This record gives sequence, C-alpha cells and structure tokens, in this order.
Amino acid sequence: MDSGWMAVWPVAAFFLGGIAAQLTAFLNHRRQRAERAEDAEAGLRSRREEFELVHLVDVNQLLRKATEAARQLDTAVKLYGARKRDGILTAEDEQELADGLTDFRDAVDAVDAQLGFVLADEVRGSAVAAREALDNTFARLVTDQPVSWRPFELAMAGAYEALSARVRAIYAGQAAGGTSGG
Repeated sequence: MDSGWMAVWPVAAFFLGGIAAQLTAFLNHRRQRAERAEDAEAGLRSRREEFELVHLVDVNQLLRKATEAARQLDTAVKLYGARKRDGILTAEDEQELADGLTDFRDAVDAVDAQLGFVLADEVRGSAVAAREALDNTFARLVTDQPVSWRPFELAMAGAYEALSARVRAIYAGQAAGGTSGG
C-alpha cells in the first residue's frame, strides 16, 4: 500500500501545481486588466481636463476681449452721435464706428465659437448669460439707447467667477490625485 500512495503523491502534486499555476495566471491577468482599465480611465480623464482647461481659459479671455470691444464701441457710438449732432462728422469718425462694430462682432463671434466647448453645464450657463449681456448691450448701442453697464458687469463677473471656479476645481482635483468632477 505504501508504494501505491507513493505513486499517487507525485501525480497529485503535479496536478495541484498546475492548478496553482493556472490560478496565479488568472489572478495576474485580472489584476493587469484592472490596472490597464484604470490607466486608460486616468488618461481619458487627464485629456478631458486638459481640453476643458484650454477652453475655459479661452472663453475667459474672449469674454474679456468682447467686454473691451463693447466699451470701445460705446465710445465710438457716442463720439459718432455727438459729431453728427454738431455737424462735424468726418470720414475718420465713420471709419472708427465701422471698426468698432467689426471689432465687436469679431469678438462676439469668437466667444460663440468657444461656448460649446465649455463642458460643465453650470459654467456654460454663466458664459451664455454673459454672451446674452453682450447682445443686450449691442442692441442698446445700435439703437442709441443708454447702456446700463451694471447688469452687463454682473453677468460678466458671474461668468468670470464660474470659469475661474471650474479651473480651480480641475487643478484641485489634479493635486488630489487626478480626480475631479465634471
């Protein structure tokens, strides 16, 4: 009987070794697959954040340029109107008004081109409100109505704060290990 058990033990050890090797390979494969998925998710999150950061900064800068263009257009419209009333309107005044209109339109078009790339809904909402304030200001300027700058400035300040807060949230998430909400 001893010789029978002696013949079974090597075979049993061989099978147990094979099972252990298969189990180890299976567990390693699952771990590696989980690591690859985690790396892919981290890479996707990183690319999303980089994309979003670029566009948040762009929209912020473009809104600031549009604000400056609105103020310059306001000055050009007032100067044009005053010179026209006084009867001393020149070709330079007309060109300055035309340039102001073109600059404003270009600035607003640039904002429009970037608004869709703001991924966070609440931030995009604030930027759209600022864009609407630009429209309202333009409508008042071209119809020779006084511009109420306070609501305009509040809309712009709200957009700047929302954009800045989102940028801070993204960077805070990266500092905390790359996790951030969107």
